[in-house]
Amino acid sequence: MSAARVGATVLAYGGGGEHGPLLESLIGQGLPAEDIVVVHNPARPGEPPPTVPDGCALIQTERNLGYAAGMNRGIAWLRRHRAELLLVLTHDARLRDGALERLIDAAERRPDFGVLGPVLVLAGTDAPFSFGGISRANGTTAHLRRRPDADGGVAACDWLDGGTMLIRAEAVAAVGGFDERFWGYCEEADLCLRVRRSGLRVGIVLDALAEQDPGGPKRPGAWTYLLTRNGAEYARRAAGPYGALTLEARAVALIALNLARVLLRTVRHRPGGPREPWVLAVATARGALDFLRRRWGPPPPDLPGMGDLHNA
Repeated sequence: MSAARVGATVLAYGGGGEHGPLLESLIGQGLPAEDIVVVHNPARPGEPPPTVPDGCALIQTERNLGYAAGMNRGIAWLRRHRAELLLVLTHDARLRDGALERLIDAAERRPDFGVLGPVLVLAGTDAPFSFGGISRANGTTAHLRRRPDADGGVAACDWLDGGTMLIRAEAVAAVGGFDERFWGYCEEADLCLRVRRSGLRVGIVLDALAEQDPGGPKRPGAWTYLLTRNGAEYARRAAGPYGALTLEARAVALIALNLARVLLRTVRHRPGGPREPWVLAVATARGALDFLRRRWGPPPPDLPGMGDLHNA
């Protein structure tokens, strides 16, 4: 496929087998099974390891390590096997036909980019939802929704969604892997920030497409908590104390807004039940507090709205 050695790590969660079609796609697009490692985060203690194609390596973790630590285990395996281009994917990612070849081609043509990714479309559609991400001056982040101008088919951005990333091994050697204190969410933006500060660039390959199904609705409390806590930490790293203050102030506003929604729904001035805004208010408050306390790792186990997140 490439003059450079390419390897892939797929982070699988639970026993549903969602990684199967992704592995078939990678092998079908020319990546040898021997260059793929699956890292399995079990959703319950004692969960059996998943089935993988012959030749694929499997790392079975003892518990749900989250995205950052799980990916780091896969990256370490790839680097031990001397991969030079490291493709990291979550089990729900789906590369469209030709995407892998186009990502690798772009990496070989553009050695100034340390991290590359595809345009992300919503699963089952052709509707793009991310042309990469931007970091604002105050440390807040957002997906780029409009197709940008490109230099040779690659458009620079500030960060990429962690569902599909192609990372140079030399970039990992320079800045390290994902920061495991984040556990999940914002760690990919943090990695891209460190890569950019090292002198390499981050970008989107505009003719490579991948499908992604955002997981926030499956775990609203955990998602809100992690985005609040980790978002404030990312903003601090990207924009200094001003960034952290901005994110903490926004958290206070969101808490107030959701408590008002709880009240209005309780007295039936607004449709819907009060639980959903209550979960968001509690998760935001605890995330903001734990940022100040410097508490890292997985969400607290007693957090409401954990959804499908277990065994962390």
